[in-house]
Amino acid sequence: MRSIIQILNKLKILNLSHSQNLVKTPNLLSSSLEKLILEGCSNLVKVHQSIGHSTSLVFLNLEGCCSLKTLPESIGNVKSLETLNISRCSQLEKLSERMGDMESLTELLADGIENEKFLSSIGQLKHVRRLLLRGYSSAPPSCSLISAGVSNWKRWLPTSFTEWRLVKRLELSNGGLSNCAVNCVDFSGLSALEELNLRGNKFSRLPSGIGFLPKLQVLFVHGCEYLVSIPDLPSSLSYLNASYCESLKRVRIPIESKKELHIDLDQNHSFEEIQGIEGQSNIFWYIRVHDSSQLSNKLQKSFVEVLFLSVSFAQEETHTIDTCID
Repeated sequence: MRSIIQILNKLKILNLSHSQNLVKTPNLLSSSLEKLILEGCSNLVKVHQSIGHSTSLVFLNLEGCCSLKTLPESIGNVKSLETLNISRCSQLEKLSERMGDMESLTELLADGIENEKFLSSIGQLKHVRRLLLRGYSSAPPSCSLISAGVSNWKRWLPTSFTEWRLVKRLELSNGGLSNCAVNCVDFSGLSALEELNLRGNKFSRLPSGIGFLPKLQVLFVHGCEYLVSIPDLPSSLSYLNASYCESLKRVRIPIESKKELHIDLDQNHSFEEIQGIEGQSNIFWYIRVHDSSQLSNKLQKSFVEVLFLSVSFAQEETHTIDTCID
């Protein structure tokens, strides 16, 4: 027994993934354990409370543990934990309140969990910088992340967003986020956000507040088939992917853009107009569309204006605008 304990105390990585007969984890007394991988243990119902003594644990992967309903309260003692992956833990009821004090926990992966109490509990994680709450586009509507309706978004998103001031990357893709839910969401409190992924959602307009995010550099809305226009973008933006947005008609260029800007409009055959180009001479544009033969007359006029402005600005201020049509 002593030799086993000695081995455990030296163990840094324990991988028990896809152990179908694992119902509860063993007593984890190792002070050296850094990574615990339990992915795909579909019959796991209990994580032993001794995990709270794993003072070196930085990575815990519970993805696909679909029978797991709770995490031990002692997990709040793991002050070293940086990444927690609980994606597809569909029965997980909530996160422990003690986890709100875990300053090292900066990455939470929680795809495919729609439980209302769980969604409410993530708002306490004030130190998270990367948060993934993706739904699954292949799942029926009743299984999507936002399937519980507008009331849930009112209950957890606005309040939680005011606390997530450190979040740098947020992914809410394929969640079925509709216009009704958009009315309840304001992103303006996410002042540290650098990357926002909203691809595959069902809204026809963007949630409010995105245009006021001072550090947002990357915005993904590709595959939002009902999105009609993108009127408000922050000047900090450097990349917009709005491809495969079948209903998209217009995009407004960010006001006072100060850097190179790439805009991907691939496979948007309804697109008509790029707005806000006038008077902007201090930026290099790269605008990509799929097939110029599919462009409407109005959009072709927009590109002619861009090319005309590029010549004017090049002559007057030696700045250029580059429009690329594949």
